[in-house]
Formats: sequence, structure tokens, C-alpha cells
Amino acid sequence: MNQVEAKPRWYKAFFLALIMPLIVVIAIYPVRNWFTTTDIVMLQLLWVTWVAVRSNRRLAILTTLVSVACTDWFFVAPNFTFHIENIEYLVTFIVMLIVGFVISQLAGELSTKVRDVQLHASNSRTLYELAKDLNSLDTLDEQKKYFVQRIGKHLNASCTFMPAAPRGNSEFILLSEANPSWGGFNFTKRLTQGQKAFADTAISLLYQVHEKTLLRQQSAAISVQAELERAKNALLRSLSHDLRTPLATIMGASSMLADDEITLSDIVIKEQASNIYEQSKILNQHFDKVMELSRVNKMGENLCWQTINLQALLSEAKARRQQQLTHFVIDTNIDAQSKCIGDVTLLEIALANMLENAWRYGDGKVSVEFTQSSNQQKVCYQLLLTNNVITKAQTSSDEGVGLGSIICDVVAKFHQGTFTLTINNETQMAYAKLIWEKDND
Repeated sequence: MNQVEAKPRWYKAFFLALIMPLIVVIAIYPVRNWFTTTDIVMLQLLWVTWVAVRSNRRLAILTTLVSVACTDWFFVAPNFTFHIENIEYLVTFIVMLIVGFVISQLAGELSTKVRDVQLHASNSRTLYELAKDLNSLDTLDEQKKYFVQRIGKHLNASCTFMPAAPRGNSEFILLSEANPSWGGFNFTKRLTQGQKAFADTAISLLYQVHEKTLLRQQSAAISVQAELERAKNALLRSLSHDLRTPLATIMGASSMLADDEITLSDIVIKEQASNIYEQSKILNQHFDKVMELSRVNKMGENLCWQTINLQALLSEAKARRQQQLTHFVIDTNIDAQSKCIGDVTLLEIALANMLENAWRYGDGKVSVEFTQSSNQQKVCYQLLLTNNVITKAQTSSDEGVGLGSIICDVVAKFHQGTFTLTINNETQMAYAKLIWEKDND
């Protein structure tokens, strides 16, 4: 590759330093009487300055020498010889050489500074883009992979991540001097001082992003643990609240029936027996909820994503509570072709509990709405149940939250979503909202 590129550079240097000065003097020669020798020298210096700015100092010095030679050959008597009869011309040429050398030196320094500034700007831009892109990646492996590609391309040097320094003539830089076990990056060639300084800065930046990612992961783990603790506490509160009343009723009724000192009529005995039966049914329902919650937790460990027809989902959810919802009116405008993606069994269980809550605390009917939105990353689904409240219901923030709401909340969490149950005290309307998301494939 270098050999291929050397030829055009050689020809360019030959053209700039040798051919162009000759072209300049040949162009001036027919109208030489219009110019003094000083004018011609200044015109030549203009070309020397251009070469110095656009190329390098060595090429500019060579151009200066060729320009002096061409000026002497064509415009100084005796013409077409390098012999100088007038000492003034000699002084002019010496001054031209000195000025050309100075211009070359200054232009060379300027070009070096310009290249340094451009390199610094390129490095700064690369570091900025690197920091932005690395922070958008979630895992350490993704960050390392992107870093290797980006830095290797910028430095024009093959780069790989390695757990330890390899043998051989290569450049190895640790990710962290304080933590050698983290490994480092190996470059297949020796880096220049400037390249190594840039690589050190970029790797230091990657290390900072790594630490930030680890902290974020630890924070997420703590948040999950806190959420699990909250759910556990909510479950315990729910069990305490929902089981206390039927147990107290059963204990009171059974104690009355078992007391030989209390004479009870047949009507009272039948009434207390009926209370025991009804409260036992309530307890059985609570235990069914607990078993359903346990089933949901087990199924959530192996979530099965699939395409679901919304109308079919609603029908199956109603069938799960067929006894309670026999005469329950469900008003829905869901299109027959409306579909979502999720675990069909878990969503059926959640929707069944939402319908049961509406039946338990409502006026016998509920409105069901389904909406869907999406962007480049995710598809968001929402089920909203709205009903009038005629019996005091519990929201997800109350101490007496029902097990049905907890089940809905767990199903939502497994689907990367949320469940909320709110009541508008002014309108006495209850809003049960289940939201979940699915990443675009």
C-alpha cells in the first residue's frame, strides 16, 4: 500500500518543485520587458510561499533553489547561462534564497501546528463520540467490542482485548493499573508517543464507563431486591387483612356453637353455621389466590412470548371467572383483528383478576380499552378497565391491597410493565391499567 502511494507523491513533488517554476518563468518570458528582475523574483516567491503552505519545508526550499536558477537562466544577462555579471543580481538572488528559506521555515512550522491542531480536534471529537456511544451500551462486553472497533480504526492499528499481556513486539495497555485482573488492550504495532497518549486517555474513559455501568447494574439489583421486598410486604399485608375477618367470624361462630352454657335456637344455630360456611368459602377463595400467585411466579421464570388475539384473550379471561361474571356486562370496542405479544396464560390470569375486581366493587359492568404504541426500540401495550364504584375498593397503595391486584402487578413486572388501580373520588370511577412492553426484534 505504501509503495502504491509513494509514486503519486513523488510525481507531485517533481511537478511542484521543478516543473511549475519553469512554467512560471516561461509564461513571463514573452512579456519580460514589462517586469523588472525584482518583480519576477517576487512572482517566484509567491509560488514558493504557496508550495511551503501546501506541502512541506524541504520541498519549498527545493522550489526556491529551482526558482532562483530559472530566474538567472532566463532573465539575467547573459541569458541562458548561470553567469552573473552584475553584482546587484547576486544580492537579489541571495536575498531571494534567504526569504525563500525563511518562508519555508515559517510555513513548515505553521503546517506542523495546523496538523497538531487538526489531530487534537480529531482526537477530541473521537473521544466525545466514544464517550457518548459507550454510555448508550448496557453491557461491559458490548462496550469493549465497540471500543476495539472504534479505537483500532482511529489509530489505524489492529486492537484486541486480552486478559493478560502477550509476548512479542506489541503495545499492551491495561484497562486499569489498579486492577490488572481486568485485562487490557493489545495493539499489533508500536504506537507513537501521541498515539499512546490518546490510547491511554480513551482506555481511561472506557474504565470510567465500566465503573458507571457496574454501579448502574448494582443499583438495578438493589432496586429489584427492594421491589421484591415491597411485593412480599404487600402480600403479607394482604393476607393479614383478607384472612383476619373470615377467621374471626369463623372462630366467633364456632365458639358460640361449642359453648354448652349458651342456649341457641335452631334459627341462630342455622345462621351461625351459614356464617361459618360463607366465611370458609371466602378463605378458600383467598387460598386459591395464593396458589394462583405461586403459579404466576413459577410461570414468570420461563416467559413464553407469543402473538395473542385480544378478543380471544378477553373471552378466556372471563371464562376463568365464569361463576362470578355470568351476568357481568363487558363493554369493549376492541377490534377483532387487534393483537398483542405476551405470555397468553399470565395475561389471561391478570385480566381475569382485573375483571373480578370490577365485578366485586362495581355496578355490574365494565369498559375495556386496548391501545398500542411503538418506537424504534419497543412496542407498548395498554389494557384499561373502567367501572363505577359502589363498594369501597382498595388501590395498589392501600394496606388492604387484594391478592388479585398483587397478581396483576407481578404479571406486569414479568412483562417489563406496570399495573395501577386508582379511584377518582369525585366521579367514583375506578381505573385499572395494565401496561407492558416488548422489544422490537
